[in-house]
Amino acid sequence: MLPISILKGSITLAGLLFQPQNVTGPLPGLVIIHPGGGVKEQTASLYAEKLSQQGYVTVAYDAAHQGDSGGLPHFLEDPNSRVTDASAVVDYLQTLGSVDPDRIAVVGICAGGGYAAAAAKGDHRLKAVATISAVNIGDGNREGWYGTDDAASQISVLEQITGPIQAEDVNGTEPEYINYVPPVPDETTPYDLRDAADYYLTPRAQHPNARNIMLARSLQTILNFDAWDFADLYLTQPMLIIYGDLAESKWHSERLYNKLQGNSTARVNRYVLRGGHHVDFYDRPAYVNPSVQKIADFFRQI
Repeated sequence: MLPISILKGSITLAGLLFQPQNVTGPLPGLVIIHPGGGVKEQTASLYAEKLSQQGYVTVAYDAAHQGDSGGLPHFLEDPNSRVTDASAVVDYLQTLGSVDPDRIAVVGICAGGGYAAAAAKGDHRLKAVATISAVNIGDGNREGWYGTDDAASQISVLEQITGPIQAEDVNGTEPEYINYVPPVPDETTPYDLRDAADYYLTPRAQHPNARNIMLARSLQTILNFDAWDFADLYLTQPMLIIYGDLAESKWHSERLYNKLQGNSTARVNRYVLRGGHHVDFYDRPAYVNPSVQKIADFFRQI
């Protein structure tokens, strides 16, 4: 593992580079995108390390405005920026003599899965896509964790955050933050969100750069973002969609899978693990290890 810096316009993304041992290149490269609220040192680097052991040059990195990466304001979750982060990492990989520039793919976990699909729609240097417990962060905020809320109900949220944002910009007042996962879950909290709180907020995977907060102003862009928009037209690369059959978030993956059925040029595969919940795929070997093997085998066919 090697700490690296990746230029993205006027800012720098902080990354971790993993390279196979004793393997000659040029090798395929992988962009690994972390979940919303996560950082590179968590599940993204776990997948990056394991996939490097399968013969891939991999990069896990912090999104702009998050972790150790540059970009102000900090703690901003900007879907459009997240999508273009992936292209900056492709730029970086293409500069490495150890990487075949025509064999670069993308892997995303949770919201990173939504961003991976969205990035591939616009950047066809990404030759294949794998999503793991994918979440379309726009749909998730519009329709709730179970996908059953009325999206129109979020109009009031947009109206409520307008004032605080203007105050931050004009008066320099303290910004408003919201949580990614419930900081104190209880028995009414969905199972997967309780498990996410255990992952992010306990020694299981907590990291000082993953503070479970994002700027409330992020919702302005999130609620207007759809990772699956135009996927049936522009997402023509081979696609592998991985999720658990017990995941409360599986509706995101199934929605993407069904949408891609309308794309006659797309090659779409699903890998559904029995008994799997959303966060199982972050760090539990029974779900991570077969997913890594499936991804490695899938990308070797590209």
